[in-house]
Amino acid sequence: MKRRDFAKTCVASALAFALPSVDKSLLAEDSQEERKLRILLVVGGHAYDKENLHAMLRDCPNSTFEEISIPEKQDMLKPGLSKDYDVLVFHDQSFFELSEEQKKNLEALWGEEGMPTVMLHHALISHPDYPLFREVFGAQYLLNDTEIDGRVYSKSSYLHPTDLNVYIVDRKHPITDGVSDFKLNDEVFKNLYFNPHIDVLATTDHPESDMPVLWTWHYKKSPVMGVIQGDAGGAFNDPNYRKLVYQGFQWLVAQRP
Repeated sequence: MKRRDFAKTCVASALAFALPSVDKSLLAEDSQEERKLRILLVVGGHAYDKENLHAMLRDCPNSTFEEISIPEKQDMLKPGLSKDYDVLVFHDQSFFELSEEQKKNLEALWGEEGMPTVMLHHALISHPDYPLFREVFGAQYLLNDTEIDGRVYSKSSYLHPTDLNVYIVDRKHPITDGVSDFKLNDEVFKNLYFNPHIDVLATTDHPESDMPVLWTWHYKKSPVMGVIQGDAGGAFNDPNYRKLVYQGFQWLVAQRP
């Protein structure tokens, strides 16, 4: 027997001797549990389709999810969150005033810790007077005419519900892999602010909507996915939409530094 093979045999024997009472099936279950994707859904400030959104997240393969409401649980969103969760999904519509400590926590969570984040529909409108959200999400729904980087943007508008076409424009991206163009019934937004450097993955030609409807972006260390559609079951129950979201979760986790 070669020396290297002999060493491997000795190590294996030693482990078997040291752990004679361990149930291997329990070890397998623990290992599988550790591999589950841990999703934290953030809501608050606006009514939403809880039944269908929760169903979509429950159906996400090999994952678990929890929900918190803000501002009540705002203090949870701070450095160290990534030890307990893999992906942060914002679906809130918040206008409450953040404390200076809460602002510092968010800036550290996204800027230094690198928390994978999904901006989902309503969240585009959150904290319109706090530029960090616009910078992190790569886009913003504007409640009023707003000057950003020396340019004045007109206030945004919406139309709900409506039928729209979704076109995949980057078919080589892991998020869009295996997804073809599809139709959807959901709310649309128009005249949003978009960071010119976002990576647009899907668009629409609806006259009452901006073209980008799905994109990725990096804010410092944090990978981000923006999703315009996601108001109700017309989106949450659609298999193409779900696949984009599920693959988006996986991409975000893989992008984390």
